Amino acid sequence: MRRVAWSRLAFLASVLIVALASCAGGGRYQNVSPDDLKAHLDDATAIVVDVRTPIEYAAGHVPGAINLPLDEVQDWWRSLPKDKTVYLICRTGHRSTQAAEYLKERGFRNLKNVTGGLQAWVARGYPLSTKEVPPSSRLGRKPATPELTVPALVLPRLGGGQVALADLVGRPLVINLWASWCPPCRREMPLLAQAALEHGDAVFLFVDQGEDAETVRRFLDEQGLVLEWVLLDRKSELGRAFRTSGIPFTFFFDAEGRLVARHPGELFPEALDRYLSQALGRRSEGPRSAAGW
Repeated sequence: MRRVAWSRLAFLASVLIVALASCAGGGRYQNVSPDDLKAHLDDATAIVVDVRTPIEYAAGHVPGAINLPLDEVQDWWRSLPKDKTVYLICRTGHRSTQAAEYLKERGFRNLKNVTGGLQAWVARGYPLSTKEVPPSSRLGRKPATPELTVPALVLPRLGGGQVALADLVGRPLVINLWASWCPPCRREMPLLAQAALEHGDAVFLFVDQGEDAETVRRFLDEQGLVLEWVLLDRKSELGRAFRTSGIPFTFFFDAEGRLVARHPGELFPEALDRYLSQALGRRSEGPRSAAGW
């Protein structure tokens, strides 16, 4: 009798395991070393996807890799073929793991996440390339990208008044989402403040996320920062409109209000120079070094 009960319990447990597995995304991925990627670099059935930012990709990437940034994954994931092996790589392996988890939940089964990322790739003496590979050349079509425009939001301005963001279209526009408690936001703020002074033909909006006026004013005073356009977004409405995953996050629009670049995380001079060249319609000098891989 006890044996029958245990058999029935084991049967129910197996049914539960199968049920839970069927409720999952159905996909999977495998962590592999850079050596595995190197061995399959010329495999026509494999696609190498670099999920870093475009600026990082331009500074140096695995030869033949295409660039599909992690922060746009919800737009481009449908463009990836499920019948081919997809290698995911970033700088250290953190962002590629996030991409692998996201794609796994959407049924991808032929995923390989390169552990250690480009740091491990370079440590093994493997080469980098600066030749851009159009994603459409490997995917057979152009991947979907975010269609973001300047939202019709009205936000209070530090010091008084309201600002309708759509009214600023007509000049190149840089929108930086930040908060005083955010270390990378604090580090990049002087760089952006200086750029705002040097590029009077563009509008730099510093949109604080979630803090009150007194907190923002105190931070700026302590840092000795004088910024013309500081807006308060107490409910993080702009972050939701832009579908950001965190801060800092900076968006660059041209004079027609078209998004030309977006940068998650801390900005550095080389990246800022290139993004501003795009927004201002000027020719970019390109990356100054390959240190960003």
